[in-house]
Amino acid sequence: QSGRPPKMGRLSNSRSVPVLVISMLAVSLATATAQRLDGCINHPTGNVQFNSVAAEIVDRTLQGAGYLLSPDSLLSALNDTRADVRSLAALKLREIGRKSDLLPMMRSWARETDPCTTAWLNIALAGLASRLQVGPERRKFVQARVTPFQPCVATNPQLISLSIEQVSDPQHPGPAVRVVARNLSEEPLPLVWFPSPSRVFSVTVLTPTGEPANVSKSQEWMYRPLHDDEGLFDHGPAVQPLLPQKDFSWIWRVGDDFDMSAPGTYRVSFGGPLTYLDTVVCSNPAEVRVER
Repeated sequence: QSGRPPKMGRLSNSRSVPVLVISMLAVSLATATAQRLDGCINHPTGNVQFNSVAAEIVDRTLQGAGYLLSPDSLLSALNDTRADVRSLAALKLREIGRKSDLLPMMRSWARETDPCTTAWLNIALAGLASRLQVGPERRKFVQARVTPFQPCVATNPQLISLSIEQVSDPQHPGPAVRVVARNLSEEPLPLVWFPSPSRVFSVTVLTPTGEPANVSKSQEWMYRPLHDDEGLFDHGPAVQPLLPQKDFSWIWRVGDDFDMSAPGTYRVSFGGPLTYLDTVVCSNPAEVRVER
C-alpha cells in the first residue's frame, strides 16, 4: 500500500487490468454522451433517443460556438463540424426561421450523415413549415379543417403534383383514396402533411348528381371556427422530405369527413396554396364509386 499506481504487467500476473480497462471505457463513453448537448443519443442499433433541451441551453450553446441567434447565422451553423451544434441550430430555426430558410434546411437534411441531427432537422422542418402553412389568419379563426369547396388554380410551373385515385382499405371499410405527392423540381422539398389532406387543402366532394356533399355530422365542428384550441393545428403534422422526382403517398378515408352513403359515382378533388413554398397545387378530380 505504497500509494504508487499498480504496474501494468502481463495479463496473467494481474486480474485488475481488464477491470481497469473496462472502467476507463465506461468513463470514456459517459463523457462522449455528456458532450452531446442536443439531448440526443445515437444507439448502436440505429435507434435515436431524444431528451428535451432547455431554451437557454440552446441559445447558450449556439452563442458559445460563435453563432448569432439570427436566421442567417443559424443557417451557417448547419455546416458546423459538431453534430449537436447543427441539431440545435435546426431547433432554433424551427422557432425563428423564415420561409426562405426552408430550402437551405432541406439541402442540409439531404446531406446530413448524423442520425440524431437528421431527426432534429426533420422535426425543425415540420415545425417551421407547419407554422408558415397555418399562418396568423388561420390561428386567428382557429379552424381545424380548411373550408371545403374552394376553387383551385395551380401555379405554373408546378413544384409538386398531387394525384388521387380510389383504393380499398380492408381495415377501414368505406370510400377511400390514395393521395400521391410528387416533387417535380430539382431541389429536395418539404411536404407538410396530415392523415387527412383537409388539414392543408380545400376538399371538394360532389355527389352522383353533381351537388356538394354534406360534411359528416361528426366532423362538422372541424370545418367551422372554434373558440380556442391552437393544439388542433399542432397535433399530428409531419414533414415528408421529397427528393427530386420522387413520390410520397398516403391513404385518406374521404367517407369519414363527407356523407357518401348514397350509392353512385362521386367526384373528389382538393388543392390550395402551400404558403411555405409559395406555390398552389391542385389534384385531379378522381371518381369514387360507392356501391349499395
